[in-house]
Amino acid sequence: MSEWHEITNAEDIHGLLEFYGGFHDSCIKELKYVSGAEVNNNRALRFGESKDRIVNITLQRQWLPISIELRFVGMRKMNIVGWQRNYFCDIFDCYLAIHHDLVAGLDDELIVWADNEGFNPKNIFDRDILSEPGTSFIVAEKLSWRKL
Repeated sequence: MSEWHEITNAEDIHGLLEFYGGFHDSCIKELKYVSGAEVNNNRALRFGESKDRIVNITLQRQWLPISIELRFVGMRKMNIVGWQRNYFCDIFDCYLAIHHDLVAGLDDELIVWADNEGFNPKNIFDRDILSEPGTSFIVAEKLSWRKL
């Protein structure tokens, strides 16, 4: 496996999108989420910190015989769409941006990835998400990627 590339600015985003063809004709192969929470031997619940909430996604692309892994650290919100009647699970394009205005009253830097270029993270739940084609998305504090 290759080294991790951290996404910290618009240039890094452009580099990932250029490398992976804007995620066109790709799909999520697998996903793993670690919450950082656990119950220890004394039955005490440990909640973990934001950095402990990690989502790893493996994607494959039809036109590039390389899988990539996205690692989201400090996951804040996630929506993964499963099977939908009359829709395929392929990704035609993606939304990837760094935001400073998603948490009311705070200037938290968050990165947003979605499997739809027209995604608007400011109105995530302004529609009936179960009656129309859904969008998979992840909002997190950090994002890194690597070739597998």
